[in-house]
Amino acid sequence: MATLPACQLEHFGINVIDIDRMQRFYCDMFGFIVNDRGVRFNGQRVVFLTKSASHHHELVLIEGRPADSVYNPINQISFVFGSLDDLRICFERLTAAGVTGIMQVNHGNAWSLYARDPEGNPLELFTDSPWHTPQPCKGDLDISRPTADILRETEELCRGREGFMLREQWISKVEKRFRQAVEAV
Repeated sequence: MATLPACQLEHFGINVIDIDRMQRFYCDMFGFIVNDRGVRFNGQRVVFLTKSASHHHELVLIEGRPADSVYNPINQISFVFGSLDDLRICFERLTAAGVTGIMQVNHGNAWSLYARDPEGNPLELFTDSPWHTPQPCKGDLDISRPTADILRETEELCRGREGFMLREQWISKVEKRFRQAVEAV
């Protein structure tokens, strides 16, 4: 089995009852800013929060948590890796460990593998792409394909959506928003 590539814990997703209230809490209490928002493919609203110009999101709020039932609020535990080659190794390791149902998604701004740990907790293993496109975005991904093909298809996906920009441009834009938020305080 290939050696595990370096990674770090990246972000959490939380299923919430009142997305507007939770957004205000995390922004006011911890200094997050809303970096993106949208509607998931199942109709649930989603808000992406960050405290870093170089990370699209560090906390994701997803509406739909039932108020009257016992429900695990963890949407996913996400780990970032350095490259598509690292994700390929992760895919091989997950498969070798007997993990089934691995979902591969091209988000435009990142390539992701979704799986579950042995107790069923949802995991995301991903690497960033060189582009930014507003989220949510869900395109096809086959991690076994050549990197050049994945890059070409991802750029086409991103360029075809409103809000496309290079990752560096997006980082500069978010850094400016952070400066403005600090100056406003």
